[in-house]
Amino acid sequence: MWTGLVIVLAAVVVTVVACILFGRSRAHEQADDRDADSRGFLGAVVSGLFIVALAFYVVIVWEESGAAEDNASREAAAVADVYWQTAVMPQPQRDHLRSLLTEYPKLVADKEWPRLAVGESDDATTATLNSLHSEVLSLPSSPDQVKSARERSLERMREITDLRRDRLDSASGLDNTGEIMLIGTIAGAVAMIVFPLMIGFTSRRRHLLQMSLTSAVLALVCVLCAGMTQPFDGWFRVEPESFTSLTEEMAGIPVDENR
Repeated sequence: MWTGLVIVLAAVVVTVVACILFGRSRAHEQADDRDADSRGFLGAVVSGLFIVALAFYVVIVWEESGAAEDNASREAAAVADVYWQTAVMPQPQRDHLRSLLTEYPKLVADKEWPRLAVGESDDATTATLNSLHSEVLSLPSSPDQVKSARERSLERMREITDLRRDRLDSASGLDNTGEIMLIGTIAGAVAMIVFPLMIGFTSRRRHLLQMSLTSAVLALVCVLCAGMTQPFDGWFRVEPESFTSLTEEMAGIPVDENR
């Protein structure tokens, strides 16, 4: 937060200093009135390009964040489904599976989620997921009730693995299109400040105020955009609520202890 505030203040200071140093005189401005229409058109083009790049970037980030949150919910639901299947499984596999299934969401929420902010996975979470695969594969294929639970659990384990892989991929940050749109957004914001100075912006007080407010808003927009490059980091990061609530949910799932 403080870094963003410093960037915004720095942008305002640099803009004001540039206006004072390079602003043209009023007489020069009046002499160039005949070019006002062309300058206004070029300024509208620069503003339009900035808005287009910003809109595309926001859409990309919004979709990435929504997909990451949705995948986390689906992954947690798949874990809960496997937990339900343990009701018909024989001992000692049932207790071992229930222990691993209870441990997995805790590891994801407490250990792996903070590492997602830097694009890394957690080794303990990986080991627990591998152990779950092994335990499900070791289940007997008879009687039919256990066989059905085994097959469904294997399907859910594949889903969990795929969703976790997608989560780790999302933690790596923007794809090429997103990076291009971010660069375009920042470049457009800079152009919207540089363009008036290049065509002869004056250093009168009202113009200084106008440019200061514009640079502050554009700098804030760029800071917010830069803070949304990763769905698991920044001000708008996805939280592991699906996994933190899963432990309580599984504690309420009844399992026949007499099997």
